[in-house]
Amino acid sequence: MSEVKINKTMIVRQLESTDFDNLLFYLEKLSAATRSRFAPHAFDLPTIKLFYATESRNTGFIIDDSYSKEIVAYTIIKLGYVPKDKLRLEAYQFQLQPTTDCTFAPSVADAWQGKGLGNLLFDFIKNDLRNKGIKRVILWGGVQASNAKAINYYSKQGFRTIGKFVNKGIDNFDMVLELE
Repeated sequence: MSEVKINKTMIVRQLESTDFDNLLFYLEKLSAATRSRFAPHAFDLPTIKLFYATESRNTGFIIDDSYSKEIVAYTIIKLGYVPKDKLRLEAYQFQLQPTTDCTFAPSVADAWQGKGLGNLLFDFIKNDLRNKGIKRVILWGGVQASNAKAINYYSKQGFRTIGKFVNKGIDNFDMVLELE
């Protein structure tokens, strides 16, 4: 996998095991609000290592500063779907395709939100997914209905809402993107 230089120091690339300590630092710095909306795995080093070591269908992507190694955006792609989401997605009459679907869990550091990094990272990821034959991208665990910024971002990326559900008393939307 290649990398893409954004500017003099910022690079978009695939997460490597040597990045795990920096990833933990990134996750720990997220605000409580951002952390509450990003939860595909726990925010501790043993869980992160296990998440990538035992599940080869998970791939992390980051934007980091090539000099300081500070991560400013982190996204997980899981080939196929999240088993926890399966029944809910199928209840919408959504036909899951384990070989051509993937699941998407993005995050951007609070100080960098709204600056276009999410677009750059997702463009990089979409190219990688197309090269792997992926046809659809499903949001991991949906998006909270109260998160208007995220819903707007996903809509601009071409995601469409396929259903609504409640988790822990919070309204959420399941959204999907058809890759062309």
